[in-house]
Amino acid sequence: MMMWRRTLVGMGIVLSCAAGAFGQAADTPYQIRAIANLKPHDTIVVSNSGASSTQPSPQNGGLCANIYALSATSGLLVECCACRVAPNAMAQIGVVSDILANPKKRPKSIVLKVMGSSGSSEVCNPGTVATGPDVLVTGMLVWKDQIPFTPSTLSAAELAHLNSQCSGLHPSASICPVCQPQ
Repeated sequence: MMMWRRTLVGMGIVLSCAAGAFGQAADTPYQIRAIANLKPHDTIVVSNSGASSTQPSPQNGGLCANIYALSATSGLLVECCACRVAPNAMAQIGVVSDILANPKKRPKSIVLKVMGSSGSSEVCNPGTVATGPDVLVTGMLVWKDQIPFTPSTLSAAELAHLNSQCSGLHPSASICPVCQPQ
């Protein structure tokens, strides 16, 4: 009987550790989250784990968080912008005040898609992700209200569609207002 209990307790510990491991955020280059009933103070946090670093000193591996806001009802791109995040750092970005700073008509609910890329010569442009030297990178973690975004699969067609829509809105790089260099 005692052996049986130890076995069950041991299995419980293993399973709870596994559940904790799988419940953590993944640093995939493409992550998604729907936000219903936008509020003026809604923010997202983007952090860079440093997973794309290739040299320790000075550490490289900064990434561009390329953010796309789509209407939850039509699926059309409403706005896009990017934010440079240094390795082991984070950026707090207002959904209404920064990502949706420009739209004439703000939707009440949106779908946010975020892609991590290297940028081109450390310049972020959400309309040119995965073109030329601006390759997709790992190390990006995105959160809203301490809940991670969902890691997703990015198709070539979706990538081309987001790049095309974003470059149509902003022919040159669009940096989120809070992320503008000081």
